[in-house]
Amino acid sequence: MSTTDQSRTLYTAEGLSVGWENRAILPPIDFAVSRGQLWGLIGRNGSGKSTLLKTLLGVTRPVGGASRLGHGVRLGFVAQRSDWELAVPARCVDVVAGGLDVGWGALLPFRRRDWLGAALTALSEADAEKLAVQQFSDLSEGQKQRVWLARALVENPDLLVLDEPTSALDAEAEVMVFDVLARWLRERDVGVLVASHHLGLLFERATHLLYVDGDDGVVVAGTREEVLRHPTVAQRYLRAPDPTGKLGGDAHV
Repeated sequence: MSTTDQSRTLYTAEGLSVGWENRAILPPIDFAVSRGQLWGLIGRNGSGKSTLLKTLLGVTRPVGGASRLGHGVRLGFVAQRSDWELAVPARCVDVVAGGLDVGWGALLPFRRRDWLGAALTALSEADAEKLAVQQFSDLSEGQKQRVWLARALVENPDLLVLDEPTSALDAEAEVMVFDVLARWLRERDVGVLVASHHLGLLFERATHLLYVDGDDGVVVAGTREEVLRHPTVAQRYLRAPDPTGKLGGDAHV
């Protein structure tokens, strides 16, 4: 890897083994996420995706190898399911501004002065500025997802990690999410890693893919084209002819 490439690297896994109680559930993994890249993390349910994400986020310790964020890299995360208590009245702008409070503890009442401007800017970049003063609990699932994207963006992360961000969305809202991510890649020069089992748009939009399968002991990482040419991946996702010329087989499971 060149010096220029290294300067753009946000996250690196080298011989990374993930699992529990010192038992690896996947073969060692090598991959690196750089600015301008959208990585798709794919695999069957129970294949090891969640454990890999928890290791990347620092929630779970590696069984072996290295899992490293670049120096000074800021990480944003959108979880699969929100823990937000919908019974508590909160405007969308307040939900987003909550992303600025991480780690402040007792200083929460003295939230930085520009919190409102930062939250409104993040909502705008998630195409959700019109939702700012609406109650979060009143939103559709697609609107809620825009707000969570804005919350992840409010602290200007370098690397965004999203766990099943479109699982509860209709087709139109799913396209919206990937359009927002594409704009962030282009305008903010961030890196993005999306874990999903809804693969149609992910296969179209990802620059790179990481396929994991704990049952068969297979890990494949690389550009989208490289991974889709791998025999195991092609057999699982591309085995059936597709009249559109795009995808076949189990592309949406």
